[in-house]
Amino acid sequence: MTVIEAIVLGITQGITEFLPISSDGHLILVPSLFGWQRFGLGFDVVLHAATLAATVAYFRRDVWNLVLGVFSKAPERARDRRLAWIIIAATIPSGLIALALEPLVEGVETLSMSSQVTITGAFLVVTAILLTLAEVFARRSHHTVEAAEEIPFKQAIAIGVAQSFAVAPGLSRSGTTIAAGVGLGIKREEAARFSFLLSIPIIFAATAKKILLDVIVQGERLPDAGPLMVGLVTTAIVGYAAIALLLPYVRKHSLAAFAIYTAIVGTAILVSSVLF
Repeated sequence: MTVIEAIVLGITQGITEFLPISSDGHLILVPSLFGWQRFGLGFDVVLHAATLAATVAYFRRDVWNLVLGVFSKAPERARDRRLAWIIIAATIPSGLIALALEPLVEGVETLSMSSQVTITGAFLVVTAILLTLAEVFARRSHHTVEAAEEIPFKQAIAIGVAQSFAVAPGLSRSGTTIAAGVGLGIKREEAARFSFLLSIPIIFAATAKKILLDVIVQGERLPDAGPLMVGLVTTAIVGYAAIALLLPYVRKHSLAAFAIYTAIVGTAILVSSVLF
């Protein structure tokens, strides 16, 4: 992997992890588009670690308040404590289902690049459908939840379940969770905030597992140190900027632009796979 490839893939991961258009899917599409070698899940997970760092950095006050909420019984920490337990409750089914689906995801990695691209296209269309349905439900009903701290446990668990299926390439993690939140009546900006906070434990667990078991124990190949570090730094910087841009955007705009984008790209991939 060259430094240029690392920069391009870092930018790709940084943007698409937080915009609801699928980072895993684009980490397949971009190398395929330029004819680059794919380093597989190992490198992808390392880049996810960089977006994890960006998330923690951006929401550092929220994260610190959540930690204080868990370990403090002070009345003024009640909202933080509730949000922390909501995130924990949502993470449990998310992690268990993701583990159950992991063999299928790893099976996709063994397929030819053209097959991976086709699968990505199909799930991008699914992402578009989910985002569209979320907006339909949001317009038919008023927001019943104004803040992430007020999300009912049942709705939080439903969002966690939605997150677990985003292990499929092309099915956006932020897209599924934000769509689930908006569809369940959560204010759009707070659904995005909850989505990002919810990503922290699951990405941390996935990254730790992949690095410890697959990279260290099994010796899965990673790019050289130079391109790897460039990719990490690029991803973290771009990821931080993507969060800063997305939250104000969803406050004033719908998810329609992302639904249109994923629908166009996904459909184009499926049509080209049939024709060519």
